[in-house]
Amino acid sequence: MKVRSIVLVGALLVGLSNMAGVAMAQTKVFVVNEQEVRANSKLGKALDGALQDLANKGIDQLGLKTLKTEVETEAAALKPQTQSLTREALESNPTLKARVEGLSKKANELQQKQNALNATVEKQDTGYNYAFYAVMMRAVDTVSKEANADIVLSYPSTLYTKDSIDLTAKVVARLDATVPTIEALKAALPPPPAQANAPKPAGQ
Repeated sequence: MKVRSIVLVGALLVGLSNMAGVAMAQTKVFVVNEQEVRANSKLGKALDGALQDLANKGIDQLGLKTLKTEVETEAAALKPQTQSLTREALESNPTLKARVEGLSKKANELQQKQNALNATVEKQDTGYNYAFYAVMMRAVDTVSKEANADIVLSYPSTLYTKDSIDLTAKVVARLDATVPTIEALKAALPPPPAQANAPKPAGQ
């Protein structure tokens, strides 16, 4: 390749690189911390409170506090009597054996009830997360358009971010203004397919 051709190609590459740099400089990039939106928004706090209420209600209904106390008390009482016993010695003491078996049965009951409650709370939490994400993205969309953003990135944490490109607080404010409660969240979401497609009563 001739020297003149090499120079022209080099100049072209430099020109393209400069154009790309200018384009990137003109691109408006912002960030949003989704975790902070969930933690600091009124709706996020309401959802967390509802989950805690659900857990507390389950604990009361299942009698977990009482059951846990009974298991801990009986385990503490049996420990000095059984920690040095062999299986044969335990088998030869019907009264003590019955207490150990009763404790094991009660401990299994406690574990099963705790697992069932955890599954219920986790299921509700999953539903809340999907619903929260849907309305949060509406808030992100509105705030992004107001900022004339080209790109909005989600991040859980970062070492340094200029306040001028962080839209988190504005998204929280928008969410607080539009969907501050669980009731507002339910109203903001589309009805389930079965409800949406249900036949209307005659005359409507």
